[in-house]
Amino acid sequence: MPPDATETKRRLLKAAVDEFAKYGLAGARVDRIAETAAANKRSIYMHFGTKEELFDKVVADSMVELAEAVSIDAGHLPSYAGALFDRLEQRPHVRRLYLWAGLERQRPIEAEVKEYRRNVAAIKAAQEAGHVRADIPAIELMAMVIAMVISWDTASWSLKALQAETDHESFTGRRAAVIAAVAGLIQPLSPSAASTST
Repeated sequence: MPPDATETKRRLLKAAVDEFAKYGLAGARVDRIAETAAANKRSIYMHFGTKEELFDKVVADSMVELAEAVSIDAGHLPSYAGALFDRLEQRPHVRRLYLWAGLERQRPIEAEVKEYRRNVAAIKAAQEAGHVRADIPAIELMAMVIAMVISWDTASWSLKALQAETDHESFTGRRAAVIAAVAGLIQPLSPSAASTST
């Protein structure tokens, strides 16, 4: 019987996730992925194509897994932000892959586009129902919520150095701050505030 390709693919994907999360696309090495997976380089090209195609698959799979684990409830975006924050703390490689993809692979990934399209539609519906402020386009609001969730990851190291001077516990304080910031961001504007903002 021929060897089971499914197990080889599983090992290669796991090794690729670790390699890309640590080194990004440019720094990742196909030979290191193959060695970690106890496979040969040829099997990577045979199953996944180029290094770029493998990176795209790893990112897409991670984003879809994240979307399935944390469903958006546009009527309760602060809770969604908290759940997303928790999931990314549990699976930090997903956060790193997201950041690497933004830096090195500036092109849409269809599986990720599909998930964002669904989330943006949910935010639009919440805006139309008056639950979420409507003066910011739903796509931009989605981007802002994500940016708040990962804000500490994108903060300068000089800013992070100030954390030692505060009394906040890093995880608890940051999570609460993210939820509060999202709650403030999405608050529907009062009629008087809406008229002055236009």
